Amino acid sequence: MFRHARATGLLRAAVPKKVIGDLLGHRSTGSTDPYLKLATEDLRAVALDVSGTEVLA
Repeated sequence: MFRHARATGLLRAAVPKKVIGDLLGHRSTGSTDPYLKLATEDLRAVALDVSGTEVLA
């Protein structure tokens, strides 16, 4: 849980995915993808609704 929280915090601070993966000891950047997905879902959860626009998934 600590690793997820730290990685997500770094991602939110615009730290490159490669650097986050290195800090977590990942051998490939693909191992860091679940953290990126989590951050994207967090952003969607707090996004403001703008009338007249649609978000395409």
